[in-house]
Amino acid sequence: MINTFSKPPKKKNKALKPGSPLAIALKLKNIKRSGSLYGAVVAGKLVPETVNYKNFEIGRFEVTRAQYAQFDSNYKFAPGMENYPANNIGFEQAQKYVAWLSRLTGSAYRLVNENEAEKIYDAPDVVENTLDYWAGYSVNPEDAARLSPLIKELQRDAPLLKEVGSFKGVGADELVFDLGGNVAEWVSLTGNKTMAFGGSADLPANARVRVRQPAAEYTGFRVVRESKINAAAN
Repeated sequence: MINTFSKPPKKKNKALKPGSPLAIALKLKNIKRSGSLYGAVVAGKLVPETVNYKNFEIGRFEVTRAQYAQFDSNYKFAPGMENYPANNIGFEQAQKYVAWLSRLTGSAYRLVNENEAEKIYDAPDVVENTLDYWAGYSVNPEDAARLSPLIKELQRDAPLLKEVGSFKGVGADELVFDLGGNVAEWVSLTGNKTMAFGGSADLPANARVRVRQPAAEYTGFRVVRESKINAAAN
């Protein structure tokens, strides 16, 4: 007997080349928004969208300023920067946010853990928002120190940050953005230790030439939503 309620699988269009501008545009149209703001609305609050990436259900973007301000009404930012990544966020603040998000949505959210970080932040082969991008070349530690006072001349809070999703995303079925740049992202390590992983706009792309951790103003976070996919992966 034919099940009339099930939809036949969507056939792949052989004319559509994976990774082409058209293929990317089709993926981008599926990104969840509330007006001009990235994210979905749950219980009247703007929350991060999560997608499957390498068998993890993670935030498509870093948590944005508009999303974080739904949790912390004292978190302020300039108009027009709602879709920038939430920055100057400490680990404990990020932990409190995911706890609040879990209560709000009824789903279990948390930060990326150490095992996941090794797979998620694997230096994707795409240009990201790092100091290399701003300098126009692969920056070494000496040049990073020389560039620092020039960046301060811009006289803005975290002037090198960009709106989330400004650079090419990664992922097969769904795109995920800024894993290698913009703000470094808090990760829970074993032994109750923490570290900010991924690239950041204030440091060179190559982790081996970094001589310090990202500055607080270039530190934020990304959420993980617990799912059957994660349970099977771990």
